[in-house]
Amino acid sequence: MRTLITTACLALGLSKGAFSQQEAMRPNWCGSVEAMEKHFLNHPELKQRFDAYQAQANSQQNQPQQRTAAATYTIPVVFHVLHQYGVENISDAQINDQIAIFNRDFNRQNADTNVVITPFKNLIGDVHFAFQLAKKDPNGNCTSGINRYYDANTASWTGQASDYLYTWDSQKYLNIYVVRSIASGAAGYAYYPGSLSPSDDMDAILILSNYVGSIGTSSVGKSRALTHEVGHWFNLQHVWGNTNNPGVACGNDQVSDTPITKGFTSCPSQAASDDCNPGIYENYQNYMDYSYCSVMFTPGQATRMTNAINNGIVGRNNLSSPSNLSFTGITPVANCAPKADFSSNKQVVCVNQTVNYSDISNISAPTSWSWTFPGGTPSTSSVQNPTVSYSAPGTYSVMLTASNANGSTSETKVNYITVVSTPQTASLQEGFETGAIPNATWSVRNLASFSSNWQQTSAASASGSKSAKVDQNIEAGTSVELYSPTYNFAAMPGVALTMKWAGAERDTSTHASSDVFSVLFSTNCGATWSTRLNRNVKTGNVGVSALKTGGNFVPTPSQFYQDNVPLAGLTTEPNVMFKFRFTAEYGMSNNFYLDDINLTSLTGIAEIPLVSNIQLFPNPASNLVTIEFDLVDDKNISVELKDVLGRLVKTGESSYLQAGHHQISIPLGDVAKGIYFISVNSNAQVLTKKLVIE
Repeated sequence: MRTLITTACLALGLSKGAFSQQEAMRPNWCGSVEAMEKHFLNHPELKQRFDAYQAQANSQQNQPQQRTAAATYTIPVVFHVLHQYGVENISDAQINDQIAIFNRDFNRQNADTNVVITPFKNLIGDVHFAFQLAKKDPNGNCTSGINRYYDANTASWTGQASDYLYTWDSQKYLNIYVVRSIASGAAGYAYYPGSLSPSDDMDAILILSNYVGSIGTSSVGKSRALTHEVGHWFNLQHVWGNTNNPGVACGNDQVSDTPITKGFTSCPSQAASDDCNPGIYENYQNYMDYSYCSVMFTPGQATRMTNAINNGIVGRNNLSSPSNLSFTGITPVANCAPKADFSSNKQVVCVNQTVNYSDISNISAPTSWSWTFPGGTPSTSSVQNPTVSYSAPGTYSVMLTASNANGSTSETKVNYITVVSTPQTASLQEGFETGAIPNATWSVRNLASFSSNWQQTSAASASGSKSAKVDQNIEAGTSVELYSPTYNFAAMPGVALTMKWAGAERDTSTHASSDVFSVLFSTNCGATWSTRLNRNVKTGNVGVSALKTGGNFVPTPSQFYQDNVPLAGLTTEPNVMFKFRFTAEYGMSNNFYLDDINLTSLTGIAEIPLVSNIQLFPNPASNLVTIEFDLVDDKNISVELKDVLGRLVKTGESSYLQAGHHQISIPLGDVAKGIYFISVNSNAQVLTKKLVIE
């Protein structure tokens, strides 16, 4: 049996080839067992109750199912997406795809049951569970069944009781929390029925955002992680038993038609699947295994889940009751107005480029649409998915009103579209002295729903009396962006881009900030971007213009740091645009200032190399030397130690590094005393520094 470790509580593909090794490498699989054991340490009375329920469930296992063969249990579902405006804020489409996967897997409608091995061909269970997003919230208001919350817990979920702020009554809804990262390293977990008190806020499923559905940030190979977790929520154990240790010992999951097994962490051949009882093949294709080729439940598992959903002691029996389906707006379907929402294929375009808008209104389907496009052609539209162009540079808002027989709602996205000018050939000298931001030359965009953005300020400047500023305390993980005009470098030979900025780390007792200032470029009107400069606004890093400053940072002119942006490879491009981006890493940012942006000829200005500011410490050194340098673009970098004759003595880290500040260390304990040279090598440049070893 191969020992490739699968992801997630599990990550299961539609076919054996659907799961990559990269997806398979996680330190933990499913965190359900560990989460319950941790909870039982604090609540031993619940452990006794849980054990009693499990004994009852095991005794019921061989009894007839408590429904007719045609009965279907409808389960109202609500997703709580915790995010910091990053990729973890997954789309409605990705969540709807997950609902479709639930309804496929729990009703034996998946086409890949054709790969089930012969001993289990007649043991593919049909659970008869139907999953629907809730249409009414606990207060009786219309809902899409998808809630989004700005919450820092998404970055490292610990699973404390206080983390479950948003749970709706678990006796009425199946709650699923979506987060970016789980501190334990698992991809998800769920609490078995009976392990918590009824209506406990913790009685919810947790899952990583890139394990939801098969589209968007997820993939087919990870699309059945939630199928596994829902199995736990309805009282299924792992097929080897109630542990998180597959492949260790033969075990029993209390289901008669799943053979004794150790469990698998990869997909074996049928011949290799009889470790526990030779000649009796094991159900490695079961959703509750850690195999990546799992495609089935068994009838016995269907019985166990049916018993769980009918059990009043653990509160699951109310989910599919007629009164609860009415309460949650499932049956009859709630009469709701649509909640207007929209997206577009582009948000940064050049003059006269088209933008395709898409209606993504939810809760209820609209039957009519009313769009408003200030500065656009057309300026209004009544079609569902219009196409619009803009004839003048600037930053524009968009509004949609979506309606049906039950009412209408409106959504306005301020500064949603950024339109940049046709390429210019004149030099740029921008000190932000005249005109507010945004204006006809400079456009802005924030990547969240808050109002803070780049703005003109007279509080500080490198020269003159004004500069561009980002206010302190923008929300963690979010960015604000400032866009330059576009330039035809082919008609501007020998140009260099310089600027001055001022930033400071905010002094707090809890956490050091790690804000980032970046300069990016695009040669295709913002369709794609590449980083050309990254600066960490953090004490000790190259370019920091001030030490920690509690409160409101207002720099003096001498605290502005002058930076040069390398233009290698761009000097003949006919359409170059720059984006100046400030990102608040931890929500403890201080004020940031940008001034004196100059795009001029190279007269008197030396363009900085892609690798710069190399430093060695200590020097002289004895046991270890650390090489510190700035990388202003993403590059393959290698570090070498050579003697005075140019012979290679040692090689340090060799890898693809992102733009920014880096430190690489080389042990020197086995190197003789003398004079050596450290070189930092990119594919186009070598920087060398002398090192003394004593």
